[in-house]
Amino acid sequence: MDRKTVSAHLRKQFFPLLIAGGFTRSGDVLRRELDGPVVHVVEVQHRPRSGVFQVNLGAHLTALGGVAGGTPVPAEQMREYDCAWRSSVVSGFRNSSDSEFAYGSTEDEASESVAFLVSEWERQSSEFFSPLSGFPESFHERASSSLDSGLHPAHLLTWARVANILGDAALRTRIVEAALPTVPERATSLRAQLLELR
Repeated sequence: MDRKTVSAHLRKQFFPLLIAGGFTRSGDVLRRELDGPVVHVVEVQHRPRSGVFQVNLGAHLTALGGVAGGTPVPAEQMREYDCAWRSSVVSGFRNSSDSEFAYGSTEDEASESVAFLVSEWERQSSEFFSPLSGFPESFHERASSSLDSGLHPAHLLTWARVANILGDAALRTRIVEAALPTVPERATSLRAQLLELR
């Protein structure tokens, strides 16, 4: 099948589910603004030549500005790649981390692929979005737990910035101190940003 067929099934089966959950749709991008500065993004990306699509998830705090402190993107224009936290719905068709859903070779297979996405939506979207929903409480919890998570220092920088937004200077400093020893030698910009937050 083709993108047009799968898109028709997404419009019929999947998008209404998201709209019922508070998302607004613009093409294949759906956005939800929550109370406070939290934005959730769902973006369907097609690869017609490969006959697959994937569903990418993003969450962002508008108070962070753009990703890594860059130019902010208005909430109503955010794409998944503009978000500080990103993931994908896992189809698991080929392996446990595969995020691609097959178009299929028939109308029924296209419908079945979208139906499988719908069946997985609640569980996987909740795992990703729930801890990134309640501001400030859930963000404070996640920032605190980042200290013991073994995250890359670039991700720790994001959580240090969150702690800064929350006004928790002690937590911000602890996160920065945990990140600095693990910064790669050549990542001078990352080190400078962490030192600035220190």
